[in-house]
Amino acid sequence: MLGCGNSLLSEDMVKDGYQNIVNIDISSVVIEQMKEKHMDFPQLTYMQLDVRDMSFFGDGSFDCIIDKGTLDAMMCGDDAPHGAYKMLAEVARLMRPGGIYMLITYGAPKERLTLLNQVRCRWEVELYIMPTPEYQLKWSNGAAHAMMEKVALTVDGQLPPDYVLKDPESHFIYVCYKSDIVTEDNSMVAGQDDAMTSF
Repeated sequence: MLGCGNSLLSEDMVKDGYQNIVNIDISSVVIEQMKEKHMDFPQLTYMQLDVRDMSFFGDGSFDCIIDKGTLDAMMCGDDAPHGAYKMLAEVARLMRPGGIYMLITYGAPKERLTLLNQVRCRWEVELYIMPTPEYQLKWSNGAAHAMMEKVALTVDGQLPPDYVLKDPESHFIYVCYKSDIVTEDNSMVAGQDDAMTSF
């Protein structure tokens, strides 16, 4: 869990049956708070680390890396976009072949896939778009239910030209599968199905 902050996501995942979740954040204060809060959750480990340098871990250490807003924060930093690139390079290094990087962001494909494409790693990417809860309630007559939509990207990794983003505050969720192939040019090619793009 990159840039875990004081989010309850890891705790909720443990309650859903997930085991052995490593949570990292650059703030030592937050890490100490979360260690104390979750001392009765042996499935959760908390470590103070900078996402731009996670050399504490060896290559291929993780099956899945979840990023809920950390890349967005890096893009607002003083060293953007260089810091974001360094973080993504570390993500690619730490993931096992076939592993998943789940990126939850406000960034549209034009910006986020461009960043992913700069890392010397081959990704298979699925895109989901989730409107805000307020928008969902507005258009579901008060009955709350998930409206996450799977969207097929174009060959060059963009939203289809006829796609209309109904809620401008939507989250973009990129499910990025790491291939064991490292490409020379990271060129974008067609995916295996209509909703997945390789690059």
